[in-house]
Amino acid sequence: MARGSPWSSLSDAQRAAAFAALVAEGRDVTWLDGGAASRGIVAFDADEVIESDDPRAIAAIDARWRREPGSVWTGCISYDFAADLVLGRRPRSRALPGIVLRRSRSWIEGGPEGVRVFGAPPDPPAGLAVPGPWPLGPLASIWSPETYRAKVALAQGHIVAGDTYQVNLAQRFFAPWRETVTAAALPQRAAALYLRLRGKAPAERGALLRVPGGIVLSNSPETLVDVDVDAAGVAVAHARPIKGTRPRASTPEADRAAREELRGSVKDLAEHVMIVDLVRNDLGRLAEPGSVHAPARPDDLALPTVHHLVSEIRATLRPGVGLAELCAALVPGGSVTGAPKRRTLEIIEALEEHPRGIYCGAIVLLEATGVRMSIPIRTGLLDTRGLSLHAGGGIVADSEPEAERLESLAKTRAFEP
Repeated sequence: MARGSPWSSLSDAQRAAAFAALVAEGRDVTWLDGGAASRGIVAFDADEVIESDDPRAIAAIDARWRREPGSVWTGCISYDFAADLVLGRRPRSRALPGIVLRRSRSWIEGGPEGVRVFGAPPDPPAGLAVPGPWPLGPLASIWSPETYRAKVALAQGHIVAGDTYQVNLAQRFFAPWRETVTAAALPQRAAALYLRLRGKAPAERGALLRVPGGIVLSNSPETLVDVDVDAAGVAVAHARPIKGTRPRASTPEADRAAREELRGSVKDLAEHVMIVDLVRNDLGRLAEPGSVHAPARPDDLALPTVHHLVSEIRATLRPGVGLAELCAALVPGGSVTGAPKRRTLEIIEALEEHPRGIYCGAIVLLEATGVRMSIPIRTGLLDTRGLSLHAGGGIVADSEPEAERLESLAKTRAFEP
C-alpha cells in the first residue's frame, strides 16, 4: 500500500471530480463508487481484459485472482449470459459479452475511514471535472402505456396458471444526447453525467465502467452478494435483496406517509418475503448447514427518489466455494427475476422480447479480502446515441397494472433532467 499519496488529502467530492477527469481524458479507469458514506474503489490501467461468452472463463479468472493477491479484478457479468446458464443453454453471443473483467495492479480505495492507495495509480489531474448541465433529453419508454399494461396482464396469466408466483417485468427506456456526441467525446460526456447523477442521487453501489459498445453508468443501491474472507479462510456471504417501492413525496408529511404505507403493505411484504425465501435458498446451496440467517422483517431504505424494503441474508460458505459456484447460484438475483427463478426467467424472456444486457446481471469486484457483487438496477449503457436504460418491478397476482407502470417510472427519476 502506497503512503503519502496526493489522493489522501482530497475530500470525497474532490476525489470524485478527479476520477471523473481521468475518465474524461480517456484513461483506463473502472470506478465502483460507494459514495461519501460507503467504501468505493477505482482501478487503473488494466494489464489484462477478459471479454468472453465461455462460462469456463469464470473459474479461470477465479483461480488467477486467488493466486495474485497484488491485483484486483473489476467488471461485469451480463443478465442474459447468466440467464442462459440457469436455463441450461450455451450462452449466446450478443453485443455485450457475457463476461467483461479487467485485472489491475494499481487502485485506490476510499470511504468514511479514509483513503488507501495500492500500486502506482496516476496522480490527481490538475483540472478537475465539473458536472455541467444535464446533457440528455427526456427518457422515453419503447413500450406504450397500453403495451406495458398488457404485459402485466400476461405475467398475471402465468401466475394464475401456476407457472410462477412473481415476475420481475422490466421495460426499456432511451434518452438521446441533446447535442451530437462522437466516440472520442463519449468519455468526457459520461464522466460529467455521472458527476451530476452522483450529486443528485448518490448510491452505495454506483459504477462507471467501460464495456464493448459504450460506458456503463450505474446508480444501483442493491447488493447481490458480498463475501468476506477472514484470516482463517472462513467466508461469510451477505446478500441484501430489495423488493418493495414507493416514490418519495414532496413534503416531509407526505413522505413519512409513503414510507409507512410501504411498511404496512401486505402485498409488498408478501413480495419481499417471497424473494427473501428465494435468496435464502440460493445461498443455502453454497452454505454450511444451519448457517443461513434472514431477518423476520425487512428494514427501510430511503433513497433520494424512492423508499424501499431491504433484508440482509447471511451465510457461512462451505470450503471451496468459488466464483463460478457463486455466479451459478446467485446470478441473476432473485429480486430482479422472480420465483421460482428458472421458470420465471423463461417468462421474462418471452414477455420482454429484448436482451437486458448488464441490467440485472452483476457488477463484480474481486479483491484480497473477498468478492463484491452489486445488482445493476438503475443502470444504463451510454453510447454515441444516448442512454439506454431499463426499469421494472415485481408483478404478483394482485398487482394493479397502471400502479406497476408508475412505479417503474419512479425508478428512472434520477436519470431525468
